[in-house]
Amino acid sequence: MSSSLYKQLGLSGAGSPLSGRHLALLVLGAGFLALTVFVVHPNEFRIQSFFSGSSCGGRTVTDAAAAAVASPHGDTTTEKEDDARADDVRVLIGIQTLPSKRARRHLLRDVYSLQAREHPPVAGSVDVRFVFCNVTSPDDAVLVAVEALRYGDIIVLDCAENMDNGKTYTFFSTVARAFNGSGRRPRYDYVMKADDDTYLRLPALVESLRGAAREDAYYGLQMPCDTENFYPFPPFMSGMGYALSWDLVQWVASSDLARREQNGPEDMWTGRWLNLAGKGKNRYDNAPRMYNYKGASPDSCFRHGFVPDTIAVHMLKDDARWAETLAYFNATSGLYRQPLPAASSP
Repeated sequence: MSSSLYKQLGLSGAGSPLSGRHLALLVLGAGFLALTVFVVHPNEFRIQSFFSGSSCGGRTVTDAAAAAVASPHGDTTTEKEDDARADDVRVLIGIQTLPSKRARRHLLRDVYSLQAREHPPVAGSVDVRFVFCNVTSPDDAVLVAVEALRYGDIIVLDCAENMDNGKTYTFFSTVARAFNGSGRRPRYDYVMKADDDTYLRLPALVESLRGAAREDAYYGLQMPCDTENFYPFPPFMSGMGYALSWDLVQWVASSDLARREQNGPEDMWTGRWLNLAGKGKNRYDNAPRMYNYKGASPDSCFRHGFVPDTIAVHMLKDDARWAETLAYFNATSGLYRQPLPAASSP
């Protein structure tokens, strides 16, 4: 096993846990290494792979990995294919989470694969990936390797796990390098950073982005939306889920400003980079369609009851909140369908 793989699995340095208990890590090490191939070639693992059985996107894991190695930038689209996609929109959603939050990832896979099944065009427009930093727990390394081999939807960044100390910068800069193809059109029109307690209604998201600018675009729920919360911090999009057009993702990767200023509330700092550089002139504030779960809290400009044309609901911290949200939006419509309740007052 190479030294880099030892490091990836957290098995190098003083006190390395090389015991009989961790022999499974050595067996699964090759699988974890293969993860680094899978994560930069998401077209082999679109949403439909969540429920396509033992293969991913209609191809075996072995075939997909081979194709990835053969095409190091993953860009094999022809000019004709570029033209065919001209009116479509392609979105990469990176859900920031932790290696140990396996139950949440499985819930989100279920939720988004059902949306794709009910709305087939979504499967061709959106790639959902789960994003975390280097896996340092030997036990998590085994379980993440199994998960990655089964679903092919995990991105492991080269960073120490964090929320507000550069993880988002590393995500955008890594994506910019991994998908920097040579076609006339980039693989993705937008890259979205999202939280794992956010419920996205993918058809509504795609339809909303379809009418947005493809360049210099900054999309989400703009904050501050009043004079009490985050005020007077300059405008930024809430970290529940915000998207940058591909050119801005590339700019983040090459920006000295973004590289220097990584430590701080990640959503505010992304807005700060763009504000200071005069970027993101095409801004899309999706209030009241993106909002925090209300619960027993008072209404505000960023928190209110469910509305039928929702794009995103944030702060779904437990299963009860997820159940309430999924019930409102008829997530079980394959079994039965209820009319959407009357809209709550935003």
